[in-house]
Amino acid sequence: MNKDNIIKIIMLVAFLVVLIIVAILLSYYKIEFFEDHSFYQYFSGKKVEYEGSFRLTNRNEITELRFKDLKVTLDSTPLYYKDVKSRVLLPKDMAIVYPLQTVKLYKLSYFTNVYSDGYDTYIEREKKQKSVQNAFLYDGNDLYFFLEDTTIVIDSQEYKVPALSYAIVEYNKNIELYNYEEDNCQIIETPNQEVIAKTDNYTISLSIDSVVSDRGNQLLIKKIESLNNFDYEGGD
Repeated sequence: MNKDNIIKIIMLVAFLVVLIIVAILLSYYKIEFFEDHSFYQYFSGKKVEYEGSFRLTNRNEITELRFKDLKVTLDSTPLYYKDVKSRVLLPKDMAIVYPLQTVKLYKLSYFTNVYSDGYDTYIEREKKQKSVQNAFLYDGNDLYFFLEDTTIVIDSQEYKVPALSYAIVEYNKNIELYNYEEDNCQIIETPNQEVIAKTDNYTISLSIDSVVSDRGNQLLIKKIESLNNFDYEGGD
C-alpha cells in the first residue's frame, strides 16, 4: 500500500470518528435553533394573526415562542398554525380527559402539539406522538378542545363541529364556539341554558364542567398542575 492510500484511509477514519463524536454530542446536549411559523387565534370572535418563531432543541423540544413586532400574552386559547394544515399548539398546560368508564385525566405540558391526518388525531411533543380516541382537552376553567367530531347542544339547537374545534363556555352567559373546518368563531348567548357536548360515545356538560353518564355527573378536576403527566408514547 502506497503512502497516498494510507493518508486517504487515515483521513476517512478521522472523518468517521468526527461524525460519531458529533452524533454523540447531539444526543446528549441541547443544541438550539429557530424555526419560523405563522399562527392565528380567535379572541371574542375576532381573528388575530401572528408571525413568530420557536426556539427548538435538537430533540424538537420547544423552549420559547416569540412573536415578531407584537407583545402577546398567551392564555389557554389554542394557537393554530397558518402554514401547517391541521396542526394546533397548546400555549398552556391542559388536561386530557378520557371520559369512558372511570374518568381519567392527565396533564399535557404547554407547547404540546395536536394534529390530525384526516382520520385520527394525535398528541405530539419532542418527536413523540400518540393517537388518541374518546378523549377531549380541558383547561381547568371554561375552555374545551375537541379531538373528534362533536355536537354542541344548546336548548334544542345543535351545532356540529369537527376535530380541532373548541368551545369557551361562560356559565349562564354565552359560549364562544370555534369551528376549525369553517374557520368560523361565533358567540352564542346562553342565559339559563345548559350547554352540552356529545360524541358517539360520551356526553359533557360544558356548563357545569362534568362528564355525564348513566352513573350521573362526574365533575372534572380544575387543578391541572395536580394531574399526572401524560405519557406521549405509552398507553392511556
